[in-house]
Amino acid sequence: MGSIAGLLLLIVGMIYTHRLTSYTAKLDPRPFNAGIVGKLESLDPAVLSGHQEQLVASAIYEGLVYYDENSGSLKPAIAKSWKYSADGKSLTIYLRNDVKFHNGKKLTAHDVKGSWERNFASSKEWSNISLFLTILGSNEMLEGKAQDISGIDIIDNRTIKISFTEANSAFLYMLANPIFWIADGDDQVDFPPGTGPYILKQKQDKNIVLLRNEKYYRGLPCLSSINISIFEDPEQAFGEYKAGKLDYLDSIPLKEIKNLKNDSQYKKLLIEKALMETYSIGFNINKEPFAGNYLLRRALNYAIDREVIIDSVLGGSYRSARAVIPAGINGYRKEAFGYSYNLEKAKQLLEEAGYPMGECLKPIVLSYNNDDGHQLIAESIAQQLGQIGIEVQIQPMEWDYYIKQLSKLDMVCFKIGWKADYPDADSFLYAMYHSSKQGVSNFTGYHNPQVDKILDASRAETKSLQERIKLLKRAEEIIIDDAPCLWLFQKKSAVLLSESVNSLTINNMGMIDWFSVELLKSSTEENNDSPDARKV
Repeated sequence: MGSIAGLLLLIVGMIYTHRLTSYTAKLDPRPFNAGIVGKLESLDPAVLSGHQEQLVASAIYEGLVYYDENSGSLKPAIAKSWKYSADGKSLTIYLRNDVKFHNGKKLTAHDVKGSWERNFASSKEWSNISLFLTILGSNEMLEGKAQDISGIDIIDNRTIKISFTEANSAFLYMLANPIFWIADGDDQVDFPPGTGPYILKQKQDKNIVLLRNEKYYRGLPCLSSINISIFEDPEQAFGEYKAGKLDYLDSIPLKEIKNLKNDSQYKKLLIEKALMETYSIGFNINKEPFAGNYLLRRALNYAIDREVIIDSVLGGSYRSARAVIPAGINGYRKEAFGYSYNLEKAKQLLEEAGYPMGECLKPIVLSYNNDDGHQLIAESIAQQLGQIGIEVQIQPMEWDYYIKQLSKLDMVCFKIGWKADYPDADSFLYAMYHSSKQGVSNFTGYHNPQVDKILDASRAETKSLQERIKLLKRAEEIIIDDAPCLWLFQKKSAVLLSESVNSLTINNMGMIDWFSVELLKSSTEENNDSPDARKV
């Protein structure tokens, strides 16, 4: 019996080795050349400040879970499973036992707690810090009254328990945020080791080199290495791509996108993806003329032709948004919902609001942070509102001053750009419209006790995702009726690939699963069996 079993194992091993050899023979061993437009000051999860830094760091570090947009659910990464308590006030997470840091150290629950507390203590971004604040003891650590977060308990090497001040079903989704990525903070090096598919080899001002993690727990990553070139000028980066020097370019000049779509060579190499990022105009509902006048706020929502602005100003890099929840998140409604362009409806509502064709309505001051793109959008909005008799005065501000005015709720009408901190509708609804967030992330001063109650109930619902989504949808319906914002656009990612790149996809947070990216030899056809060949 033993000899038969041994023979079977030998045959299985030979088959696997043959498939792996056949598969790897089709891969190009040269470095994957990526172009990133922007600044990369750090790759440490504790202090990541922008999308470019997050994108590169995601090849090195990872979290306990990831969001699978195809199923609309969270999937295990470093964690293998989890469960909420009956009252929803604690969450127990069970870790994989085969995850190692790049320095060879085996990951344990101690590393998770230590990494989270390190990130929490080091972060300068309030949006990141706030994700921890429903955990028991987080405020005490924030105020310097404790050395650790008491609500993060190590049960054993593979189990960690998080206790909350109140039930928080959204916390699992928050774990997808980079602030919860795991690093070995005990290793006293410039960049702490991660557990991801690639290892940091070199970081210079304009160049970063990543090497394949040969001992990655998911299997062997496809790329031998990643060579990242950093550009300040998007035009220069685009030129390098067209010269054939880049396999991936993360940012394309807006004026070029339409041309690429009409080019037979490049349109198949262009990837567009709707992101969890929105662009709106906020109304201060505690200041005139918007205080107590939802009819006026609704009128402005119907008065804007979003497609005209997208086509004429934004180069097609956005899609129209009619409501709060953007496409790609649980709770998004594909059917007609929210506000669409209807000039006659806008005029009717404007008259019902007491301002027929804008009569007796003082000029509305529209504020925005100083930027050519924001100015063009503001000018287009002013021009369109002028068609129904509303005069708009545009007011650019320097960024620091603009942020202060937002927090003080001092502006009457203003631009709001909002990017999801985590892949869930709660990141838009609770953050922007719960009254407890006024002056923090609720900049309109919106306060509806019914919405607060529903959003609180959605966080308390940890047993049924379906029921939770129903609550979030109901909250959105009420917010839409109240119209504290003029919802305009949802951002789209636009990246370029070389013909050699395979299996590179962008998720709706604008991130890449670097483990799956392939670089094929020019003479190789697409290989449908590649994922299976790499699984052990």
